[in-house]
Amino acid sequence: MRALLRFTSLLLPFLFLLPIRPAEAQPQALQWIDMAHVVTCPAKAGDTTPPDFSDAGCRRTSFQAVDTQHASLWLKASITIPPAMLDQTAPLALFVSGKAASSAWVNGQRIGGNGRPGIDAGSETPGRMDAVIPIPRGVLRAGTNEIVLELSGHHGFIRLANPLHLLAIGVHADPADLILRSYWPSLITAGVFLLGFLYFGIGAMRGRDRTGSFVLSLMSLFAVGQLLAEVSRGLFAYRYPLHDLRLVMIVMCSLGFGLCLAVHVIRRFRSPRPVRTFAVVAVPTLAAVLLVDSYDTKAMVALLGPVLLCAIGTGLRSWRREPGALAYFVSLVAFALLSFFFGGWFLDALFFYFVAALLLFLFAQQASVLAREQQLRIALSSRAQQLQAALDQAQARSQPPAQPQKIRIIDTGKIELVPVDQVTHCNGAGDYVELNFADGGKRLHSGSLNELEAELPPAFIRVHRSHIVNTAFVESLQRDPSGVGRLRITTGESVPVSRRIMPAVRRAIGSAEASAG
Repeated sequence: MRALLRFTSLLLPFLFLLPIRPAEAQPQALQWIDMAHVVTCPAKAGDTTPPDFSDAGCRRTSFQAVDTQHASLWLKASITIPPAMLDQTAPLALFVSGKAASSAWVNGQRIGGNGRPGIDAGSETPGRMDAVIPIPRGVLRAGTNEIVLELSGHHGFIRLANPLHLLAIGVHADPADLILRSYWPSLITAGVFLLGFLYFGIGAMRGRDRTGSFVLSLMSLFAVGQLLAEVSRGLFAYRYPLHDLRLVMIVMCSLGFGLCLAVHVIRRFRSPRPVRTFAVVAVPTLAAVLLVDSYDTKAMVALLGPVLLCAIGTGLRSWRREPGALAYFVSLVAFALLSFFFGGWFLDALFFYFVAALLLFLFAQQASVLAREQQLRIALSSRAQQLQAALDQAQARSQPPAQPQKIRIIDTGKIELVPVDQVTHCNGAGDYVELNFADGGKRLHSGSLNELEAELPPAFIRVHRSHIVNTAFVESLQRDPSGVGRLRITTGESVPVSRRIMPAVRRAIGSAEASAG
């Protein structure tokens, strides 16, 4: 069993190296605007129609640089529509994704809106983060078309570097469905996270390494929390202020997972200064999370900071040949390298496959630790029983009776009392028992060996189904290659010892020698 656990622990880190790749979403035929060239103008109170975009306050910029956060503005963009798109029978729509309420015009005709833009928070109705606005037939034309948006984003509590994500035209579809196509394969890993949360949670409540099980349960909970936060954009259409909460939850879950990993590694290798070691991991990680601007980068740093620092620690321990350190080092380094290799796609999809593999590795490690603790507990219990037996034997001998103890034997119809301290051993012979005495004499007792054993003091032990020995007269114990033992009595006789009770006989003899000493 221990060999199997050890093999599993070494094998699971290499799951990170498997080419796990979720099913890719079917490409959606979207025609994007000219992302490099848009024009923005400040919006004014009372504006109901687009401006001519020639005022001094208007400026040319890229779509990614447009900032709608705590602002009201107009945006003009151009888009080229191929004739084939107009020839299809499916209805077309304008796709708008970003932190803003919007109202849309195409070629001078208003087609609808997403929420209601306003000059301030009181006059604005927040729009959905991902919206689709139907375009009536006949509005679009082949070639260059003009799109104008009135935008405002006065709600929300965090500032993003790129609050606008998408402005394109395509076949009408629910944007949440399109997003979920990229995320749904990751939901498969939710089963591993929930199983880990329940398994380790139950382990924490039942008292088997409560702290270790609690930490792993928290890691599983953070993983499933981040997964749900990631896929929430594809599960339901929410208004853009909730996007801030979603991003914060992703970062917090990623940070919680990373710090729990650090706690697990610190406990696993029994750091002599656990608080200081944890601070060495937590402080630089928190500082890096606060310093970077992008929330995708924050989530990456929150996880990879503890991973890399723990990899350094386990690498040093592996160099010192500490048991188990190499498996941790390989797993953590592979995790970090793959995250850098896959970049932004890592957090969107592959992250959850790698975390599932990491939790399986930690599960194997924890199972191995619990197995060793169980073996140690059994060994300690056995030693305690042995010690108690020896103490009982010593106590029995240290309190001799006021007068020699005697037992009653029946021989040829006569009842006689004989001193037990002169009996060296007893042999069962059918319905009779042969009593052997220190002077070499022998007497027959009409009765069973079991009945006689109940009357004898603790100094007598049953060493075989047919033999009882007085430990005070034992000279030596020998063990045959077959496992059967033989006791040599001071009178020169030998008595066989059953293989099953050899340990108990050895303890009893040791206790008798200690008492005599």
